[in-house]
Amino acid sequence: MNRRDFIRASALAGGGLMLAFQATAQLDNTAASEEMLGDFIRITPNGDILFQFVKHEMGQGVSTAMAQIIAEELGADWQRVKIDFPLANMARYQNDRNGGHDTGGSCTIIYQWDLLRKAGATARQMLVTAAARQWKTTEANCIAENNFVTWKGTSRKLSYGELATAAANIPVPIDIPLKESCSYQIIGKPKNAKLVPDIVTGTIQYGLDVQLPGMLIALIARCPVFKGKLKSYDATQALKVPGVKKVFTTQPIAGLQTDAPYMPHDIREGVVVVADTFWAARKGKEALEIEWDEGPNAKYSTEDFEHLAERRAMHRTDPTGYIGDENAVSNLTHVRKTLRASYIYPHQLHACMEPLNCTVHMQPDGCEVWMGSQAPNLIVSELKRIYHFPEEKIKVHLFPSGGGFGRRYYPDMAVEAAFISKEAGNVPVKMIWTREDDHQANLAHLFQYMEYQVALDKDSNLYAWYEKEIRTYTWAAKYADPQLPSMAYDIPNIRFDFEDMIADELVHSSAWRGVVSHGRCYSECFLDEIAAELKKDPYEFRVSLLRHGRDIYTGDQYPVSAKRLLGVLTLAAEKAGWGKPLEAGRGRGIAICPYGNSYCAAIAEVTVRDQKLTIDRITLAADCGNVINPSGAANQLAGGVVWSLTALLYGGLPIRNGRAIYTNFHQNKLLRMNECPKIDVHFVDSDDEKPWGVGEISTPLGVPSVLNAIYAATRKRIRKIPLAANAFQV
Repeated sequence: MNRRDFIRASALAGGGLMLAFQATAQLDNTAASEEMLGDFIRITPNGDILFQFVKHEMGQGVSTAMAQIIAEELGADWQRVKIDFPLANMARYQNDRNGGHDTGGSCTIIYQWDLLRKAGATARQMLVTAAARQWKTTEANCIAENNFVTWKGTSRKLSYGELATAAANIPVPIDIPLKESCSYQIIGKPKNAKLVPDIVTGTIQYGLDVQLPGMLIALIARCPVFKGKLKSYDATQALKVPGVKKVFTTQPIAGLQTDAPYMPHDIREGVVVVADTFWAARKGKEALEIEWDEGPNAKYSTEDFEHLAERRAMHRTDPTGYIGDENAVSNLTHVRKTLRASYIYPHQLHACMEPLNCTVHMQPDGCEVWMGSQAPNLIVSELKRIYHFPEEKIKVHLFPSGGGFGRRYYPDMAVEAAFISKEAGNVPVKMIWTREDDHQANLAHLFQYMEYQVALDKDSNLYAWYEKEIRTYTWAAKYADPQLPSMAYDIPNIRFDFEDMIADELVHSSAWRGVVSHGRCYSECFLDEIAAELKKDPYEFRVSLLRHGRDIYTGDQYPVSAKRLLGVLTLAAEKAGWGKPLEAGRGRGIAICPYGNSYCAAIAEVTVRDQKLTIDRITLAADCGNVINPSGAANQLAGGVVWSLTALLYGGLPIRNGRAIYTNFHQNKLLRMNECPKIDVHFVDSDDEKPWGVGEISTPLGVPSVLNAIYAATRKRIRKIPLAANAFQV
């Protein structure tokens, strides 16, 4: 892709420079408007740098990291850089996974790195050219830094604000050299998140804050049982509630949306109450008389589902991948002893602090959407598919959100809100999920049942590894099943079986922070079981199995590198003081894993006294390439552990008679500040120029590292979370 394919320049009304860059734009010099989507650089006459952020900020700090990349190449004064949220216009910013609009899978910085650097460098060069022309000197005599262009060897300088209007009229240059990493002043330096002042003062706007003239509020009474149907309803009393305008069903759009591209989603059948206030809508919803046909799922509970998974795990399927002899684990000629264990990672709730919401104003020929979304491109594609609107007639206003965790990747909220707006008479409607809706009728993190078996040879060497994963989520077979376990241990024979239970699940599964890695990281617990059987130190045992040069292709985009796993393992062990003696009742535990092209190790230190668990400390070591913002990345990694520890201590989604029994946070508890351990984060020195993701890599490690530490402290092996189910006080 050359520069003319992704950058356009224009003058701002009132003076200034605006650069928009995109994957498939055609270069022109027409004035860009606020309605045209793109990652814009706006330089105002007073010298402010406005970074027009079109990804999704949900507290992870990616807006700051992206702004650092732009500002570095631009030579900007970091204090003058501000973050703004433009309209998401898909006609202008074509989505794809290499420069598109979605925010998920720890890919945002990865895919935006080159694009952002080139855009910043291009703007810098245009400012230099403008200054050189004004001074009637060569560009080689000019240098741009800290929001000024200076004539070398003189005291003459011009601010970016003074040059912006002239720069906007300069042809976009081609093949601008990028900075060498040794000259970075902003990239690689810890920076506070730019949006924090707006967050703590309450000035930042979320989707839930949207107010439009004539806007109505809608709530939906959804079927409490997954795959249940609406049998009948009586809205007589609901319509008597002052402020209630209309009541109707969502049946025309309900069901599993398997035709949705990339991320299939479920919309439960329900009854909509539209009112002029939230309180009126809530009282109207409570007054509904509804009879549900709950279907066969109403007969089952979580225990039934887990027993079904256990029975499935006992049967081997054709392997999706293997190394060496696929049947080596049962080869009696070589096998002296076998070990076997099963682990369960239950469904989890996303429990976003900002409840799900979406505001839509439908029109006969298009619609306008206001919401926080990780994937506005999926909203556009779904509304186009269902309502047959051209893309240019679907406008999406992006907002930050109070948590996403994968749930806001799905477009179902927009589909529901669009349908409601249309049925309400093409008026603007804000559809809100109550906290009870969020807990009882929502998509949930996938369920995983992990079955392990290993064979030891006559010399007590690890001869064969068998792993079967049973999971309730496969992106509707959009991708191939995993081929091998996510590890690089030097085991001569490895077999991986995979089976899904999507047809049997009691709640619709979806992505969660860390996606499928949570259950698969239980392999670190089973590895500790093997080390205990062999009477080997868990750290030394892992080191012995991580052979330099062993890269394993597991079916993912990147191979798993034993060298890089060893790097994070040894750094974490050093920083955690692995091997130093601990008093009775205390223990340390290790877990390591890759995610994408990043690697992380966690060492937990715990105390168990009288069945009461205290998690004292978590030490993390990460190899994630070029760390753009060490402060933000460390916060991400620490936050991932907090997320994981919540699942460990309190998580799960208990279902009784097909219904989720948690209604709010008094049951679905979150980790409290007084329960949070000290979390130390360290980064492996990397020669990689590119950054890799950090949003997912620590999240799967809290559970296995703490479970291994509990075993070290108590010799009690736990293979299912939450810990409350194992008689632990937490």
